[in-house]
Amino acid sequence: MKWSQFFNTSIGKKLLVGATGLFLCSFVIVHLAGNIALLKEDGGEAFNTYAAFMGHNPLIQFIAWGLKIIIIVHAFLAIQLTIRNRAARPVKYAVKPGNKTSSWYSRQMAVMGSILFIFIVIHLAQFWWRMHYGEMNVALYEGKEYGNLYEVVWFAFKESWIVALYVIGMFALAFHLIHGFKSSCQTFGLNHKKYNGIINFIGVWLFGVLIPLGFAVIPVVIYIKQI
Repeated sequence: MKWSQFFNTSIGKKLLVGATGLFLCSFVIVHLAGNIALLKEDGGEAFNTYAAFMGHNPLIQFIAWGLKIIIIVHAFLAIQLTIRNRAARPVKYAVKPGNKTSSWYSRQMAVMGSILFIFIVIHLAQFWWRMHYGEMNVALYEGKEYGNLYEVVWFAFKESWIVALYVIGMFALAFHLIHGFKSSCQTFGLNHKKYNGIINFIGVWLFGVLIPLGFAVIPVVIYIKQI
């Protein structure tokens, strides 16, 4: 079987969804580490220099465009698998209490994934597009000019509805990552009793709690500081 034919099968698509999902898990860690600079009380210097580096470094930009493609591929394949699974099971069957093969998380992945995808589009339109193609004021640090994305972010988080949108988005991210990380590991054959404990710990506490909570805290803190 050719590779192109293999990746058109359910197993091939699951492997691609798992691989792209794990890559996106690594991305959210890096993204949160950079966004924490928004809370540093230095007039935006740390965040603006970080944003300038991420926005102009050729290698980072290449990875960034690849990331956007990966997000689209991940969402597209996940939707395909969901439709295919439902078509193969046109009549819903009852799920007995305690049946681990159909957890609440897995049944909500399509909903949470859709909310998360909409959030990502809004997030890119608000900040990424503004940084690269919109207008921003200029900040001056040590005689060098930087686009003042810090000011744009803080101004946006004056609005309570935007803060609420981000909190909802992070709630969806939490549920998506809890199930997604574990499912990706299972797809690659790591569902062994020797590893399940650490996989569950990382999936729940790192990707399901700490990272989404870190992202959600940032807009809330910025909003409170500006009341």
